[in-house]
Amino acid sequence: MPRPSLHSATITLKLPVDMSAPMEVAALRAAGIPVDDLGNAMSGFLFVRFSDGWRGDSNIFRWFPTPIERSANQPRIRNTRPARGLSLVPKG
Repeated sequence: MPRPSLHSATITLKLPVDMSAPMEVAALRAAGIPVDDLGNAMSGFLFVRFSDGWRGDSNIFRWFPTPIERSANQPRIRNTRPARGLSLVPKG
């Protein structure tokens, strides 16, 4: 059974691995993804799944217009000290 999706990408783009960086940036911009000259998202969140050469020869770019945040029902991790500590000094 597939896991439920918490977020759906607004734009998903599949590009060949052998594209040059300038061509990749141009393709991302043509698709409507706001990226700088290095291909970094200027707004939102850009997730890239790079090809491993085994399953395919393309990279997948998924752009979300707003940052992905923790779901309200997921527990938050708290950085707190334990109430009591154990002594690691041997007795005897």
